[in-house]
Amino acid sequence: MIARKSLLVLISTVIIALIGCFEFIIIVKLWGRFSPTALGMIGFAASLLAIFDIVAELGFRRAHIKRVSEGKDLATCIGTFAFVKIILTILMTILVVVTVFILKIVTHGEFFKATSEQIIYILLIGSIFSSIVSIAISTFTARKEIAKREFPFIVARIIAMPFVILVATAGVSSENISPAFVWPDFLQPLQHFIANNAVGALAATSVISSIVAFFIGIWLFRKYPFKRFDRRMFKSYFSFAMPIMLIPIIGTISTSTDKLMIGYFWSSFEVGYYVTMNAVVGLLTIFSISLTTVLFPTISELSSHKNFEKIKQKTLLAERYISMIVIPFIIGLIVLANHFVRIVLTDVYLPAIPILIFLAIFILLICVNSPYRTVISGMDKPSILAKIAALVCLSNIALNFLFIPKDSFLSIYGINGPTGAALATIISTAVGFSLVRIAAKKLIGIRIFSGYSLRQVIAGLVMGAVLYFFAYVAPFFKQIYWYNFLILIMLGTVVYFGMLVLLREFKRQDYNFFRDILRPKEMIKYVSSELKGKPEKPN
Repeated sequence: MIARKSLLVLISTVIIALIGCFEFIIIVKLWGRFSPTALGMIGFAASLLAIFDIVAELGFRRAHIKRVSEGKDLATCIGTFAFVKIILTILMTILVVVTVFILKIVTHGEFFKATSEQIIYILLIGSIFSSIVSIAISTFTARKEIAKREFPFIVARIIAMPFVILVATAGVSSENISPAFVWPDFLQPLQHFIANNAVGALAATSVISSIVAFFIGIWLFRKYPFKRFDRRMFKSYFSFAMPIMLIPIIGTISTSTDKLMIGYFWSSFEVGYYVTMNAVVGLLTIFSISLTTVLFPTISELSSHKNFEKIKQKTLLAERYISMIVIPFIIGLIVLANHFVRIVLTDVYLPAIPILIFLAIFILLICVNSPYRTVISGMDKPSILAKIAALVCLSNIALNFLFIPKDSFLSIYGINGPTGAALATIISTAVGFSLVRIAAKKLIGIRIFSGYSLRQVIAGLVMGAVLYFFAYVAPFFKQIYWYNFLILIMLGTVVYFGMLVLLREFKRQDYNFFRDILRPKEMIKYVSSELKGKPEKPN
């Protein structure tokens, strides 16, 4: 059942990611050279708000998942978590408004050169709705009711997508970007308004998505039991959240500081490069996210029964399948980066190829290490992750100061700005990668590296060599067309899995595993049952 639930998260994440990718492409194609600036302004504002989102989190969401998955009284858990979450969301909102007001006065508006106050407040509305609906979403996650967890986000993105297209096709008045088509006369006022406020209108589409997800999530949550705030349960939540609250704080600061520093030392244009490439490689995390989303409450449950051997088995299996899927994507993206950027984006983004390659390596480290982080967290050892996260964050910030400024430590090699930020991210993540594995080994005796990882890397390198030959040496594929790109992708897939078979890394049981979880009738049955309020009994 873990496999099927994980597949459902994967399908949901893929759908959302494809919608997001389509929206990105529409903006890039229609807004041209202005697109990095627009995306950078939104990315800068989102990074600033992400720091304040920490206040609405503080580890209590993770604590809620932990306590509910342990079998604590559901109604008491929901009532306590809801009270805490609403208070923290109000506090977050106040802090954002006050901080923006202070920054506006102290820096004389200089801080907002990479974004605008309007965009920050627009995105703040979406953050408020997202924070409140997480009461329901976190409960669904803890109970492993994955269909209910994913349904609001899928519907929300599908509904919001036409609004993104509408904004993209309206043009941008300040940049003399004409509308994609002639709007009817009665819609001309709307077109002019959107074109005059293009970036703000684009930011508002994410708010629409958050509001839709909020109402759907609350509707699915309407029949769940609810009790008043319980002081004893709050103490239980707080005891878990206190050490773990450092993890999202440190992690968010680490992932937001780079974008804020790029915007400060450079401009929203460079932030746009970094944000876009982050979004591209971020698609590759969908498999690890889908698996670890279900893995955390599972490990939490096994940990409460001291079943460490089972935890090791599930962790290694999760890592194996994550790396099996992610490695060919990463190597393929690195080898075919030039083709990908020219076909999917535009030539405007060609200077960002080094950023794309660096961030692809970073995502590989994040994905294959996610099961190990989940083990430490699921076994109620958040203080270990907090210490590791603190070290990673400090090293990342220090490296950002060295690599991001225009006269950076490595600027003579062309490494500064967003490229420097990407390199800093790789180095600091590699430190965290090693420390997490060592900690997991000490905790449950799980081995640091597995033999199958080496076989998968070998298969990936062979695939990369074949792709490089056909993409840059063979005369037929030297011309960059979309159909050539698709042929190369299919060729790489065949070579990779063919090598896995030859290395005896992909066996009959692996085929049966994927075939079983891909049965559509079983998936439809599971989703229908859960959405009707009849979740399957645990195995």
